[in-house]
Amino acid sequence: MRSCKSDDIEALKRFRNNSEPTWLFASHGKIVNLMFGTNVPKLINLITEELDIELKCRAGEVERKYYELYELTPEEQEREDARKAIEDEAERIEKEAAIKKRRDYIISVTDTIMENIQDMGITLFMPHVHKDVYKKLNEHAEKHDLHFKEKRLVYLNPKMLEVLHFDCENRMDDEVFEQIFYKEVQGYVWKRQDDVSRAPEDVIGDFVRFLTEPNEVLDNDGNVEKVIPPLIEPLEMLYNANDGTWKMIDKNPKKKKSGVNLNASQSTSSKETFDEESCPKIYVPGVWSPTNRRATAALFYLLFRHLTESFLGPDPVPEPPHICIVFDAYKKRDVFEVIAKFNRDVMAYGYFTSGDPKTAELIAKKTERYVRLKPNVNDKLILKVAKATSHAMLALTAVGPCYISQNAVEGQEECALLFPPNYDNIEEEAEAGEDTKKKHKKKRRGKKSDTSLSTSESATSSTPTADPGADGQGEGGELGTIGEGSTGEEGETTSSSTNSPEKVGGPGEEGEEQKT
Repeated sequence: MRSCKSDDIEALKRFRNNSEPTWLFASHGKIVNLMFGTNVPKLINLITEELDIELKCRAGEVERKYYELYELTPEEQEREDARKAIEDEAERIEKEAAIKKRRDYIISVTDTIMENIQDMGITLFMPHVHKDVYKKLNEHAEKHDLHFKEKRLVYLNPKMLEVLHFDCENRMDDEVFEQIFYKEVQGYVWKRQDDVSRAPEDVIGDFVRFLTEPNEVLDNDGNVEKVIPPLIEPLEMLYNANDGTWKMIDKNPKKKKSGVNLNASQSTSSKETFDEESCPKIYVPGVWSPTNRRATAALFYLLFRHLTESFLGPDPVPEPPHICIVFDAYKKRDVFEVIAKFNRDVMAYGYFTSGDPKTAELIAKKTERYVRLKPNVNDKLILKVAKATSHAMLALTAVGPCYISQNAVEGQEECALLFPPNYDNIEEEAEAGEDTKKKHKKKRRGKKSDTSLSTSESATSSTPTADPGADGQGEGGELGTIGEGSTGEEGETTSSSTNSPEKVGGPGEEGEEQKT
């Protein structure tokens, strides 16, 4: 029997950062069995069985299966599959919760926009629209009961599709959007004339049809005298399977002036041996406008956020996904040693009467205050930890927590009970009376270890925050770029990235505690 440290053995690296004892049974340099845990009777029985099997194996009576040191045994594989299933389920729950939270927020925002902007709409003019069209655009709009409000040049990108397509009844295909990503798109805001009662989407819809459909001119008898071609035509694009790209189809190819050029053209076309008739085609419309009110409101939120500033506040900074980790309070020294290394991932902490978020009562927020009280064996140190990376969680797990949230959804609910938005104020009010009572009492000599721990805590937890980039508003965080901050000139918006609003103490607060 030998004791092996997996930290120094590469083939056993899968057992690192695992506090559970693992018993490996090896023969001829390979694994034959293993057992997890400290069940002594079970271990003794297994040792007896393995010795008996080994003797029979050497005598040629039985055969057994061997596993390489780096290979998972059936029991390990079963555990790994169960762990993976739990992680996948937690990831699914967190993803669905993040999507729902993001959708609920956009619905709330668009509801506010629909209430306050009831007479305006938006059109997007695609990159292939000729500049001459814009010269008489306002004149045509006036004839269709519309006033020009403002315009801006925007550059759409894939991150905008969530809001751009939000509850849209006439959404464009993603393949069409791919052709206009990062290209110049003109966004126009139109205001419905005051004497018109129809919805802005209906008025703008008539205007779009006038621009994109042929217009018939009738004579005195009501017959069609001539047909005026549309001012804006769609762009036809053909997929070239030879190079995997979309190519624009020129409807009016220029004629070659010389025979040399003609031969060159024929030579070039002969290289492109693909059948145009059988190749996929897409049509990029010259102008597009949402046909329903909520989609229009989403477009205002996406591209013309400044028009909503008078009634719609800035987007809140999203909290990163986080979980609740509970420790016995007497492990505070080991816990704060880990926090010192991963202080950015610890969003909040405190000492509570129990580990149940529903019944736990706050005892103290700082170790200095906690040690001045009479610690109870049932007291718990509870942490609010961001799931930005797995390093902090693994390190804290090695300390031996009493409880860890199953996923970020449960963690958010539990932390909301333990660490409400006014957590700092509640803690200060609750302990103000306690400090007053002890003000005139004789100062007790504190243990040296407590002073050392308090100093370490002050250095590591004065501003423990989590990087908001790890979210679940994940994509929403990125989608937050659509609404957060001020709109840029390119149709994208700049998102302000700040630390979590949950902060644990501060230098000033520590100073006050040391004076007390």
